[in-house]
Amino acid sequence: MRVLCLIPNQKGYSPGQRGSIELWEKVLEPQGIQLEFAPFETERLREFLYADGRHAAKAFEMVRGYINRIGLLRRLDEFDAVFVYREAALIGPAILERLVARKKPIIYQLDDPLFVPYKSQYNGYFSYLKFFSKVKAIIEISKVVIVNSSGIRQYAENYNKNIWQIPSVVDTGRYKFIPFTEDSDRVCVGWSGSPTTLKNLKMVERPLQRISSKNICDIHFIGGSKLDLREVNFSLQAWNADTEVEDLRKIQIGLVPLPENSWNRYKFIMKTAQYMALGIVPVGTPMASNIEVIRHGENGFLAKNDLEWEQYISMLIQDKKLRTDLSNAASKDALEHYSLAANANNIIAAFKAAVSG
Repeated sequence: MRVLCLIPNQKGYSPGQRGSIELWEKVLEPQGIQLEFAPFETERLREFLYADGRHAAKAFEMVRGYINRIGLLRRLDEFDAVFVYREAALIGPAILERLVARKKPIIYQLDDPLFVPYKSQYNGYFSYLKFFSKVKAIIEISKVVIVNSSGIRQYAENYNKNIWQIPSVVDTGRYKFIPFTEDSDRVCVGWSGSPTTLKNLKMVERPLQRISSKNICDIHFIGGSKLDLREVNFSLQAWNADTEVEDLRKIQIGLVPLPENSWNRYKFIMKTAQYMALGIVPVGTPMASNIEVIRHGENGFLAKNDLEWEQYISMLIQDKKLRTDLSNAASKDALEHYSLAANANNIIAAFKAAVSG
């Protein structure tokens, strides 16, 4: 079985792609399912797509990417199915997907609520060229739809009956659980994300102020170079793909604050699963997949307000046995539910379903 994979980004750069189709290749290839990746973005577009400004250059490269996509349509007969990750093109309605569906079955993966309109902080109103309504159309014309959260599944089931829920998976070959040593000098409370989500830490500013004033732990954040948290002693570093896992190992308690908005409530929170795979105990907002992934008081904590954030973080800092027990449970749950091995059979079956019947 040969599958053409229409992905938005160059391989190896997008967290979503890395935690899904790029990782799935490891279990699909031994089953005779060969993937050919075709990114929409050019190498040049990748350099500045998520930077401010340069709208003319972005528009030129977007058009270039779209033309390349049209050229691919001539090769459809070489494949048994076409996999579409989120969308076939970063701009425009579902024209390309409809053309593909006339000739080949589509396996559609939707791992973000792209049906919810949003304005990118980098590309402003150009974001609306994505045609958010096309997601419904792509779901309707696909043979198989793969989603990663219950919220997105509920939306997709309105338009297609062949829905497969497969969580974003952690590469446990990299994210290996190593129990924390008994002689750790100080507990480290931390967070990992991106410059765009760094602002979420303002949600827990007051609890962290009180914890910081007691000088009972280190506080370390990964994912940016500038953060304004008043009266909190913390260290901050940029995210680095090469050192990501080792950087995370500095943390024993992982924060997952999520602002209330129409986007977040649908999401699978990959960072929670990554924390857990490494034995980092998550403390998170009770929203989105957190309410399914975090078993409150068993593998982490769900915090609804400032008082609870401070209470649960402080408990984990001060109670070593509790921290160790929850760390072990978190890593076990991640391996059993959010690893590639745990989801391999469903991944393979979903792809085969596209060409059966």
